[in-house]
Amino acid sequence: MGCKVRTTSSGYLAYRLRSKLVPGYQSQERTGLRDTPTNRKRLDARARVIADEMAAGSFDYVRWFPNGSKAALLKPPPAAPRVLTLREYADTVWLPRKKPPLVRAWCAYDYRKHLRNHILPAFGDLPFDTITPAALERFRAELLKKPLALKSVRNVIDATFRALYRDARQTDKLVTGDPFATLKWPRRPAHKPDPFDEGERDSIVKHFRRKRPHYHAFVLTAFWTGCRPSELVALRWGDVDLRTAKLMVRRSRTLGEDNAPKTAASERTIDLARTVVDVLRGVKPLHVTDEDFVFRNTEGRPIFADNFGKYWHPALRAVGVRPRKFYATRHTFISVALTRGVRIKWLAEYVGTSVDMIEKHYGRYLGGDTRTQLALLGSPNLRGDGVPISGVKPGKSRAVSGSRVRRKSPGNQ
Repeated sequence: MGCKVRTTSSGYLAYRLRSKLVPGYQSQERTGLRDTPTNRKRLDARARVIADEMAAGSFDYVRWFPNGSKAALLKPPPAAPRVLTLREYADTVWLPRKKPPLVRAWCAYDYRKHLRNHILPAFGDLPFDTITPAALERFRAELLKKPLALKSVRNVIDATFRALYRDARQTDKLVTGDPFATLKWPRRPAHKPDPFDEGERDSIVKHFRRKRPHYHAFVLTAFWTGCRPSELVALRWGDVDLRTAKLMVRRSRTLGEDNAPKTAASERTIDLARTVVDVLRGVKPLHVTDEDFVFRNTEGRPIFADNFGKYWHPALRAVGVRPRKFYATRHTFISVALTRGVRIKWLAEYVGTSVDMIEKHYGRYLGGDTRTQLALLGSPNLRGDGVPISGVKPGKSRAVSGSRVRRKSPGNQ
C-alpha cells in the first residue's frame, strides 16, 4: 500500500497507487510532466503526503485525482432530473409558445382560460405520470357536475389538455404514451346552418339603417358578401376598391389580433354588388389611409365581432326575428344564392370555402322542385297513359334531330 512516482516509457512522470481506497486496489495516474529533477522532487513530496493519508485511512481519491483513471467509478451518479409539475410546464414552457402569431388570439385565450379555470386546479401541482385514463375519466365527471355542456368539457380535455400533453410528449420528451386516446366521446351532433330568409334579412338591414345607422354598412356588407365576421372586422380601406367594385380578403381579426385568413381558399378577391359599393362610398371618410379600418365602433375603434351582439340581438327582437348569431349573415348569403341557382363552384370561391363544404352543409338549399329540375334537363312531359306528349311511345327512340317522327297507321300494324 502506498504511492510511488515512476517514469513512463514515453519519458513522463506518473503516480503509481496501491491501496484498498483505490478502485481495483491500484491505478496509474498521469501527470503530463516530463521526468526532470525539479518535477520529480515536487511529485515525490506529494506522493509522500498521499501515502500518509492512505496509511491513516483518510485518502480521498477523487479529491487528489478528480479526472483520474478511476474517478468515474467513485463519483456519485448524477441526480435524476426533477419531474416538472403540470403547472410548472404550462407556465414556463408551454404557454409562452402559445401566443400570436404562432396561434390565433382566440386559441391562446381559450388555452389560458381552460388551464386557469379547470385543468390547473385539478392537476397543476401533480407530476405528469398522474395523468392516466382513469384520472381523465374522473376529471370529466367533475366538469360535467359544474355543470358545463359536454361540448365545453370536450374542448377543455380533448383540445387544450390533450394539446399540452402532446407537446410534452412529442416536443419536450417528458412523457410517453397517450392517456387521452382511450377516452371515448359521444359523436358530435351536426349543426345545420340556420339562415334568415330574404324577408328577415331585409327587415334587419332596414332596422339598422333607421335605428343604428352607424352599423348599417357593416350589417349590409355582411349580408351581401357572405364574408365571415372575422374577415369583415379586419377590412382596411386599402382592401376595398370602390372604383372597380372589388374587395380583397387578406386577413381575419379575432380578439383584437390580425391573423391569416381561415384557409388558403379564404384569401380571395370578390366583386361587390352595386348596393354595397354605394353604401361603402357613403361611409368612407374624406381623408383615409390604406391601413384605416373600414368598420369601426361609435368610439372610432375597430369593431370586435364578439361584442357586436349587444346591437345585433336587440335588433332581431325589434323586428320579430328568431335569435341567431351574427354568423348567420354568411349562412343567409350562401343559402339565398343556392336557392336562386348560383353555380356552386363560383359561390365556393366567392365566400372562400370548398364545394364539398357547401354540398355537405347547405345541400338542402340546392336545386328546386321536380318539375323545375326536369325542365332544366329538357325531359319530355308524360301523359297519364305513359305516352310522351311528343307522341313517342315508351321504348321507341326519337328520330334524329331535324327529321320527322313517322307513325304507323292502324292498318299497317
